[in-house]
Amino acid sequence: MEGAKRQGRNTWQWYQGGGNESTGEYVLMRHDIQMALREGQFELFYQPVVEATTGRIRSVEALIRWHHPLHGMISPDVFIPVAEQTGQIIDIGRWVLREACQTLADSQARGDRVVPVAVNISSLQFHRDGFLDEVKRVLDETGLPPNLLELEMTESILLQNAEKVIDLVTALRAMGISIAIDDFGTGFSSLSYLRDLPIHKIKLDRALIEDILTSSHNAAIVEGTITMAHHMALTVVAEGIEQSTQQKDLCQRRCDYLQGFFFARPMPWKELQRLPDTLP
Repeated sequence: MEGAKRQGRNTWQWYQGGGNESTGEYVLMRHDIQMALREGQFELFYQPVVEATTGRIRSVEALIRWHHPLHGMISPDVFIPVAEQTGQIIDIGRWVLREACQTLADSQARGDRVVPVAVNISSLQFHRDGFLDEVKRVLDETGLPPNLLELEMTESILLQNAEKVIDLVTALRAMGISIAIDDFGTGFSSLSYLRDLPIHKIKLDRALIEDILTSSHNAAIVEGTITMAHHMALTVVAEGIEQSTQQKDLCQRRCDYLQGFFFARPMPWKELQRLPDTLP
């Protein structure tokens, strides 16, 4: 049922025995996630988002990492789906939001270079009662100015209970928080939410970017999306930039911001502070 909802509803998914839910690995992962939350095994890494034409760092995205005491670094692609199924994603999301806000607030208090930080919000977290109050409380307790926080959400979140979503996003924007749509272009959703929601940014999914130089279809989608977004006063970020040729191509298509290994891999906050203001 949850899988069908994430596809945009009005569809169905097969349930199959086997996989994570039928194995001891799933149960063990759930237990280990709880231990990781209690024992502080999670860490945030940050990846810069740069201005397309200059390489100047304009913001960062907070990305969770898990240092497991026995298995070493565990990819978010492995534990986040489990956390979403168990509901532990709510506690993880709450920790990520507070940690990112506290890190930036502390840096600002020290007089360090500070740029807005983007935090990914899960569907369960966003639609949970009290989410707006939770965000307000984190900002109040950490002292981070709301204009330094950006919340990233996928298209699927915005399609559930549209009236409530519009009210929530409007309230967040009224607080001064920016809203971005992540993984744009991978869903099967209506574009009407771009018209109805007070968002400010869309992030093109890396699946569209990796073949932009060889796929005329992907290139057309990317260029059309950028043009549409600019007509709606939205900024566009292209994710997954790994080659200089991709950067040059997207600059020619007037993409606003770029993010990817070509500029910098995700890194701890202290390492990020040592980067120059402008990346080559």
